[in-house]
Amino acid sequence: MPTRTPWQWWEVCLLALVIWREARGAQHDARIAVACSIRTRVDHPRWWGNDYVSVITKKWQYSSMAATGDPQLITYPQANDHVFEECLRIADLVHDRSMNSPLKGADSYHDISIPAPKWATDDCFVGQIGRLRFFSVNHDPEEV
Repeated sequence: MPTRTPWQWWEVCLLALVIWREARGAQHDARIAVACSIRTRVDHPRWWGNDYVSVITKKWQYSSMAATGDPQLITYPQANDHVFEECLRIADLVHDRSMNSPLKGADSYHDISIPAPKWATDDCFVGQIGRLRFFSVNHDPEEV
């Protein structure tokens, strides 16, 4: 396990929480892809932020973390939640770059249970894992 600063541990824990809130009912690979899409945003700073905390908490990006009225905002894992433990492991490995995405270049995703957002266009589509569709909306996937 890498040596981390307290701030880096906060990033890992926050990353695990957003993975859990956004994809706890999804497949393992989808959870990895969610985490890696966030890392892609961190690696390519733009309007969405420039580090894990600013990316994850950017308004209108991850409804489970920064959307008024989303019930996920007050949902937290319990001590015996094996899915959250998996999310912590994924966050740790993604943060230290020991784990890569099954969908290269994805920086965005949406759940098929809701209408597709305007940005979810065919030319940006990277792939789908279960109910989550992944996209590369702000850079060339070959750059990643």
